[in-house]
Amino acid sequence: MHFVMAWESQTQGERWREINNTVENGFIGYSWLRLLRTFYVLEIDSDNDWNVVHERMLAIASRFPGEFNFLMSPIYDLDSNYFVYEMPDKDFYQS
Repeated sequence: MHFVMAWESQTQGERWREINNTVENGFIGYSWLRLLRTFYVLEIDSDNDWNVVHERMLAIASRFPGEFNFLMSPIYDLDSNYFVYEMPDKDFYQS
């Protein structure tokens, strides 16, 4: 199963990197692809995993109030044929 998660922040520099690292730490235990700068596809085993990531993202939002907004799609159980123009050369996959 998979779902997509995207986030944004108007912060810049070191603060943005701090938020980004916190988000990616929220994915610990899951395989993911970063298709765009803050757009991810996560692979999960169950509905509960979606809830775990959701709770982690809510915790991040409370840690960075007004600086972190996110979107999570519903879970989908099928393979996808994402079309990604110019896939990054490095740092786009974590397992």
